[in-house]
Amino acid sequence: MYGGTYTQPAGRRSFTDRMVAAARLDRSAYEEVEHDRGATSQAAIVILVAAVAAAIGQADEGGNGLVAGLIGGLLAWLVSSAFIYVAGTRIIPSDRVEADLGQVLRTQGFAAVPNLLLFVAAIPLFGGLVALAVGIWYLVTRVIAIQAALESSLGRAVGIAIIAVILEFIVLGLIGLVFGVGLFAIGTIT
Repeated sequence: MYGGTYTQPAGRRSFTDRMVAAARLDRSAYEEVEHDRGATSQAAIVILVAAVAAAIGQADEGGNGLVAGLIGGLLAWLVSSAFIYVAGTRIIPSDRVEADLGQVLRTQGFAAVPNLLLFVAAIPLFGGLVALAVGIWYLVTRVIAIQAALESSLGRAVGIAIIAVILEFIVLGLIGLVFGVGLFAIGTIT
């Protein structure tokens, strides 16, 4: 520990440490939450807080935007995680995959950590650039999470992530129609 920083051993990180490690693209954080059944509620909290951050970023949509964001965020997480699970274990499985839906839900929940910054989208001019950067960052964390949960190659994880993002846009678009708010008011890929 001389001259270096101390990091907690894998498996013993706090919720906050897990979020920071996930944001830093630390694959061990995704491996950790993949195997920690107790982290499912933590993943759901990340999704809900990210949905609130996205709603703040689109505050001009009002209360409907917040409600739609929370519902849309949860549904998009569930639908895209279910797709990732089915695609990775049934449609295009690898020989090494032994994942269950809970593992995918947990890793995908923590992959949404960059979306906690979407509240910045409310800042004129600057907010749009931050939202774009967050969207790219989130796509990268999703790929790492898919690789961890499905023991997947990079190419396979990228393909699955792109289709999952499309599914999320569909879910968010449908929720937006129900609540009368725009797609980006309920979270850009929450």
